[in-house]
Amino acid sequence: MHPGGDPKWRFAMLACLVSAALMVVALSLPRIPLFVERPQDYVSLHLLLELVAVVVSVMVVAIAWGSLGKRDLPRANVLIFGFSLVAASDLAHALAYEGMPSLIVDGSVELSIFFWLAGRFIEALSLLLVAAGVRFHGTPLRWLAAALLLFAGLLLTGVYALHLLPDTFVPGQGVTAFKARIEYALCAANLVLSGWLFTRFRRERNVRFLWLGLASFVMGVGELAFTGYVDPSDAISLLGHFYKVLAYIFIYRAAFIVAVHEPYRLLSRTTELAQAREQDLNRLMQNLPVGVVRLDPSLAIRFCNPAFERTFLSDAAAETGRPFERAINADLFGQLLPLLRNALRGERGQLDGAYCAPQGELRHGHAIVVPDGDGVMAIFTDTTERERNLQKLELSMRENSDIRLALDAHAIVAFTDARGVITKVNDKFCAISQYARDELIGRTHSLLNSRTHPREFFDDLWRTITHGEVWNGEVCNRAKDGSLYWVQTTIVPFVGDNGLPEQYIAIRADITKRKQAEAQALHIALHDELTGLPNRRLMTERLLQATRKAVRSGSYGAVLMIDLDNFKEINDTLGHAQGDALLCQVAGRLQQVVRDVDTVTRLGGDEFVLLFEDLGSDLDQVIARVAARAEHIRQRLGEPYQLSSLQLGVSPSIGVTLFSLIDDQPEELVKQADMAMYRAKDAGRDQVCFFDPAMQTEVVARAMLLRDLRQALENHEFCLFYQPVVDGQQRILGVEALIRWQHPQRGMVSPATFIPLAEDSGLILPIGQWVLETACRQLVSWAQDPERAHWHIAVNVSARQLNQVEFVDQVTAVIDATGAPAARLRMELTESMLQDNLPRTIGKMRTLRQMGIRFSLDDFGTGYSSLSYLKRLPLDQLKIDKSFIDHILTDANDAAIAGTIVALGRTLGLGVVAEGVETVEQMRFLVDSGCEVFQGYLFGRPVEAAALGRSRESLATS
Repeated sequence: MHPGGDPKWRFAMLACLVSAALMVVALSLPRIPLFVERPQDYVSLHLLLELVAVVVSVMVVAIAWGSLGKRDLPRANVLIFGFSLVAASDLAHALAYEGMPSLIVDGSVELSIFFWLAGRFIEALSLLLVAAGVRFHGTPLRWLAAALLLFAGLLLTGVYALHLLPDTFVPGQGVTAFKARIEYALCAANLVLSGWLFTRFRRERNVRFLWLGLASFVMGVGELAFTGYVDPSDAISLLGHFYKVLAYIFIYRAAFIVAVHEPYRLLSRTTELAQAREQDLNRLMQNLPVGVVRLDPSLAIRFCNPAFERTFLSDAAAETGRPFERAINADLFGQLLPLLRNALRGERGQLDGAYCAPQGELRHGHAIVVPDGDGVMAIFTDTTERERNLQKLELSMRENSDIRLALDAHAIVAFTDARGVITKVNDKFCAISQYARDELIGRTHSLLNSRTHPREFFDDLWRTITHGEVWNGEVCNRAKDGSLYWVQTTIVPFVGDNGLPEQYIAIRADITKRKQAEAQALHIALHDELTGLPNRRLMTERLLQATRKAVRSGSYGAVLMIDLDNFKEINDTLGHAQGDALLCQVAGRLQQVVRDVDTVTRLGGDEFVLLFEDLGSDLDQVIARVAARAEHIRQRLGEPYQLSSLQLGVSPSIGVTLFSLIDDQPEELVKQADMAMYRAKDAGRDQVCFFDPAMQTEVVARAMLLRDLRQALENHEFCLFYQPVVDGQQRILGVEALIRWQHPQRGMVSPATFIPLAEDSGLILPIGQWVLETACRQLVSWAQDPERAHWHIAVNVSARQLNQVEFVDQVTAVIDATGAPAARLRMELTESMLQDNLPRTIGKMRTLRQMGIRFSLDDFGTGYSSLSYLKRLPLDQLKIDKSFIDHILTDANDAAIAGTIVALGRTLGLGVVAEGVETVEQMRFLVDSGCEVFQGYLFGRPVEAAALGRSRESLATS
């Protein structure tokens, strides 16, 4: 739209015309003295007008410091510096006016004019700097201090050196020629500046420039009122002050639009854009011709599209949060379960099979299962019609040797001789390939080769069919016009009397649409929805390939972690729509500055990862090369971004790590780059930092420990120690099983060292299974010992174990396999494990409790306990954490907490165990508080089973 059609532009032009005309009229009138009888009234009015200007200046500073400073601090610093100085100068002008009470020195017209001219000069200069896009780097406090320091210099000049400057006012005669020339110069400067600002508005359509241009024009015209008055209270001088106030209102309008109005306007669009993007994604998923279902880590349904519901689910089975196992046919779930488990470990898989539909009909399907963040996405295609067509064709061939039946079937059919030369094709083959029959006969299928499949693919195909076996697979071919199409292919060899194939029949079905839909769904799973860049999952795959390639080639690679500084403030002030637009521009710039072989990834939020490969084998050269590229990226990302009418400056912090070693793991490299990135932030942001070798030493040590931990189970390096749990008479009631790792070189490794590592790596699952099996075998062994048969064993269960879909089945299998008495097995949970999926956790606990297994809540009181879920849990026991026992005799709070837990347990009908009891005094206090069961070094340290005391006497001396 042309600016002339904009109401704001018309208003600005009308305001300029009216203000100029009014000033021309005012200047043409004879002198009109005011306040002759009560000159003090003008002093009051003058103070009021100047205070309006001062307040507006302070508000501009406040807006710049607050809202604008969060988005573009260097530009905000210009306003903070300039208008702080303007506010101080205008306040000094008002206070120094003749007739005002004395402050330091007596007021005078000369002193007041000095501060007036200083304020007008600084004001025009500030608007010029804003229009030119000049930026002051540093903190706002620094520039505020600079403004105050400069004003102190003006104040000293006005008070002590004013006599050294030319006169600006002569009583009875008015302003001097020197003062008039300065006012004319200020007028010209403001008018030129207004013209530039208006031009920028017409070119950039940024309304901020319109209001600033109008302010400059009014201020420039108003300066004419101060070129010829005789007395400061003349009507023309008063009019000039009104012009100044009006100009300041326009300045405030510009600052308000930039800092408040514009962000709120953009924020109002955020919800609409987010909803539109969500609707586009939903529309895509709704219209996909293949079924799509997304599952969380516990294999509960997060989302499924209509195609999946129609084909695989019964009524109301797709409720969000419903276990997938209960939503689909049990036989189909059994076929998919291995693929789902592999996908949770980061592996893709696919399956062709038959299943029973909800309506009882036998159908065929093709499934692709891929990782999806922390869960799984499965893509299903109904292939029933294709299977039926193939069966009809095979039946026709068996019942009638006439090959026309096959050629007329509803499939794409070709016959070849033993060498693979095409001898016959049907019409559907010609239609899909776009070749005429005479162009195909006598040629081989290499005519259709799309170069999509590697040579090994076809080697396997020929190896299968030349041995007389049927080959099945999906093949991508190229049609005559160059387009690609996919076919599901079955090649059947016809074997002669000599046992060798004499000819082959290839029966195909067009699956192009299915493959396109699968590719689209896979793209959604492996790419960021907002920017289209690869996501974390695809980045991990490519990084794994890159590290393996680096080992083979001996060439270095690099991982760069990029985080935008202060991005959260942009989202908070401008809205997520503008934040998303900024992220898209960042993604575009990153793709422009990298090579084709490099990978740009968005991990989420404002974090991006770059993967550089093939950087060379000379380490010094590689470091220099990567440093130069990283610095170029930093500078490129630091250039201003244009978002609608706003221009933003955002700096990046970049962390870099190199790789070439065989032990480099993708997750470790990303952690190293992330650590280096945070070092860049700690160093002041907008920097590039390489991974610290000291940090790398720590990470390598962790990687080596993880490597040893993976081998510990296989090498039988774990053992269980048992710590007694006793009653008030120190009789053993049971034990807690505690895992120990006896490393052949490291010695005894502390559980505090390797358990968190096992949790992070997922090794806690096989380790936890081993602990459970070992403890159950120990229960079976003690069942033959009269003194120990009544002991229970408590085992710690991790959150990962409990969240497994098959956890209950695993525990049941162990109990059945070992013959352990379930009533003697106790499982210890922690409060943090109960925060997620509480209904599912309660269900598992109740199922196991029906078998006789009992549950303890460990470390009670250290987490976020909620009585509302505590009363719902099928618990038998609470364990007071050692941290409360340590100071129970000296800390009244710990004593009160311990006593409260004992009382709570008694009220809920739960047993209470005090952990970490080390002194007789602690035990006596606990007994007096009502506690009846204890555990700690006072009664015995964790030891192997054979070393446990067999009686109270042996315990007492242990």
